[in-house]
Amino acid sequence: MKTLVIASQKGGVAKTTTTTEMAIAATSAGLATAIIDTDPQATSCFWAEARGRNDIAVASVFPALLPSKLTALEEAGCDLAIIDTPAVSKDTASAAMRHADLVLIPTKPAAFDLKSMLETIEQAQSLGKPYAIMLTMCAPLHGPELNATLARMADLHHEICPVLIHQYVAYPRAQKHGLSVQELDPGGKAAAEMRQLYAYMCRRVGIEAGLLAAPAAA
Repeated sequence: MKTLVIASQKGGVAKTTTTTEMAIAATSAGLATAIIDTDPQATSCFWAEARGRNDIAVASVFPALLPSKLTALEEAGCDLAIIDTPAVSKDTASAAMRHADLVLIPTKPAAFDLKSMLETIEQAQSLGKPYAIMLTMCAPLHGPELNATLARMADLHHEICPVLIHQYVAYPRAQKHGLSVQELDPGGKAAAEMRQLYAYMCRRVGIEAGLLAAPAAA
């Protein structure tokens, strides 16, 4: 079983969106997938409730129970566990990262978000975990802020996910109904970038992504 951790000390950077989208992509590719929600706000759990299906296991788990939960999932035949973490909770993020095969660090291209991103990077580095910065909430028309952020990241020599996540209206629309953009609008730009992100994640953690296909419209 592989474990993907979505972590950032900043809120509102699309952690839960990334979690649920990757879960849908993996499930559509034929992988047994589970979401572990460690955020007290339980946003992934609310998404699952709105979804009203049992195709993806979603559970709220206290950080101290993560080892036993992950062991149980692996014994049950889970292929991919995705851990959604809260903002401003370094202890919870570290507890999750200890089990990570990859830490995705979503961040908006803005000054205060970049500061929080560097703190999360330090956590991953201190634990010796592979990580990648993922730029989210990018304007569809790229401006100087995004270009400056990319240049800054290149100067710091951090791994940058090559897929940019844009601020498309399809994301909140899908979340509201417990869907992914891949289901809501399979042919849309948001769905395309999520499939690209999934393929990148698979390469980084060593998952075979050959079964990946666009889900049918919901």
